[in-house]
Amino acid sequence: MALKVPDLLQYELRHRLEQWRGALERWGLRRWIDQHFGGVVVVAFLSVGLLGFVLIRTLWPARPGPVVQSRLAWFCDANTGRLFTDSFKKAGPIPAPSGSLPDGGHAGFRAHVYSYALKPNESEFFVGFLERPDPSIGAKAGAYDITDSQAWAQGRLIKRVKDDRWVAADSAQGQAILRELLKPDARGRTPVYQWPRSK
Repeated sequence: MALKVPDLLQYELRHRLEQWRGALERWGLRRWIDQHFGGVVVVAFLSVGLLGFVLIRTLWPARPGPVVQSRLAWFCDANTGRLFTDSFKKAGPIPAPSGSLPDGGHAGFRAHVYSYALKPNESEFFVGFLERPDPSIGAKAGAYDITDSQAWAQGRLIKRVKDDRWVAADSAQGQAILRELLKPDARGRTPVYQWPRSK
């Protein structure tokens, strides 16, 4: 069944087209286009080029930008619970300001520090978890390579500050720690990773 446009609508459309045609003739647009044909062609090509650029930028998949990383990393002094900074290339454990652990080992563990505020002061920081390389694995993963989360998790032990036991980051317990960290707080805010400010 063919779609039939009602007579009243046909009349209204014809009337509008005649009004537009009359307005174009009054403005002399057709005469101006005839006199400046080259300029109109240039404007048309520029418009098509701009439209193509906008479509490409809109539809082309965006490449992820480089991960902006500080030259410093957070470490937690296991003796005092205080944060301090050192080179982002160190995996830990490293010497801490308070000295060694009771067993003689280094007390500085890599800390992943978060806040619920976008521009927090240090009182709003909290340690999501501590990290250290797995001593049972011979190959040492780069401490500063965080661009690939799968590669980061291999050969890495993590724990919450209050926990006694270290667990593998790619184990079920490690993944539970990471999932718990991503949960929003009571106000619906998700934690934001905080890099130490370079001095």
